[in-house]
Amino acid sequence: MSNFPRLTRLLRSGDPVRICLFGSSTCEGVGASAPENGLCPVVERTLQPFMPSGVTVINRGIGGNGATEMHERLPQVIEDRADLVVWQGGTNDVWQDLPVSAFIDQTRADLEVLRGYGCDLGMIGPQWSQMMEEHPRFPAFRDAVEALAIELGLPFFNRYTRMKSWCAEYGITREELSPDGLHLGDFGYRLLGEAVARWIVDLTGAPAV
Repeated sequence: MSNFPRLTRLLRSGDPVRICLFGSSTCEGVGASAPENGLCPVVERTLQPFMPSGVTVINRGIGGNGATEMHERLPQVIEDRADLVVWQGGTNDVWQDLPVSAFIDQTRADLEVLRGYGCDLGMIGPQWSQMMEEHPRFPAFRDAVEALAIELGLPFFNRYTRMKSWCAEYGITREELSPDGLHLGDFGYRLLGEAVARWIVDLTGAPAV
């Protein structure tokens, strides 16, 4: 059974699909040299051959947002009427005066609200970067995102481990992926966007190209 059943039905019936990337600076594309090099455009371009009837990727990322700010923007995401919402977070909350338990409770509640509207849901975990590794609160939030995805039965994209594997595969450093110590550069966004798109495809059974 597919992990993205709504998306799968639409693809099988030849309908266009709408995907919302909901999060903070990663979704927004902070650190890219131009908007077209950010996460959402890369995901959309990579998905297009697999979704010939049309795919629209909606950018609902705002840098600096944590769970509280994302909760305030939830009505916008609902109004987007996306077939798949991919939630990305757990980074900025580390710097906010928010207990990890409150982060979990707020995020769980928001994801349950979105699920009630019938869209597919997936989650992207926090990044592997210098600034996050140096913060003592980071491991708890990093692990909380994956644990919440498991609890809710949602597909989880482990960005933290993927970034480590890319450094090993391409012979590059963590700082080459995130030149400012936190945000991805163009190469990092290309790797992440292509990987997230393939993750979506794998979970829908979209035709191979």
